[in-house]
Amino acid sequence: MTCRAVKRAFIVLLSLLPALQAFPQFIYQPLSARSSALGGCIVGDGPERYVATGYRAAFGMAGCATASLDASFLLGERGRLTLGYSHFGDVDYAEHQALLGCSRRVGRQVALGVAAGYYVQAVGDGHYAARRWLAPAVTACVGVSPKVRFTAMAGTRPWDKSRPWRMHAGLSYRAVNRLLTLVEVESEERWRLRMGVEYCYRQHFFFRTGLATAPLVITAGVGVYYGRYLVDLSVESHPVLGLTPHLSLSVCF
Repeated sequence: MTCRAVKRAFIVLLSLLPALQAFPQFIYQPLSARSSALGGCIVGDGPERYVATGYRAAFGMAGCATASLDASFLLGERGRLTLGYSHFGDVDYAEHQALLGCSRRVGRQVALGVAAGYYVQAVGDGHYAARRWLAPAVTACVGVSPKVRFTAMAGTRPWDKSRPWRMHAGLSYRAVNRLLTLVEVESEERWRLRMGVEYCYRQHFFFRTGLATAPLVITAGVGVYYGRYLVDLSVESHPVLGLTPHLSLSVCF
């Protein structure tokens, strides 16, 4: 009787939660300029069907740029397929990261996803000696209220035995249709707090700002959405290394 009562109470609680419209992101999905402008938060929602490319010039240093390409496609009414690839470095040292993920809405309030990341470190003076790892990841998203969404994600880091896991968890709060607030905690090399705010003006212009701790990084950016096309630009300010610009171009369909 007790188990039945608990199960019944759990079902009733789920039925009271709001319908979830968005899908969660994956932990190894290429970072967009929008996320960079929001303090690096990756718990925010975004377009469900798109193809995007990005370029991030880390601190303006030679050999420290990241180029990325990712895409998302719907699988029926409840599923989504996510593909991603990013390249960091130059011929002396490079990191390649590919992602294949699938997420699905479960009921009205929950979305779950699993992904496989393929990570390659390549070193050598043009003669690549590569090391390869397979890094699985999981993600979950729950609609807590019509305005609040909770997202948690985790992924393995087999290339670093001292820190074999990377985790993110956070809340997105949309007080009104035009204003989105994100708060996120990340655990990788150390615990980091990330926060971001996005304001939408006339459905075509987005103004964003955010910060991350350990060390303190201040971020800001803008976005322009016209028709099916979305252009995002962000700048990160590191206390020691300086500024990092990031540009993303997306086509939604």
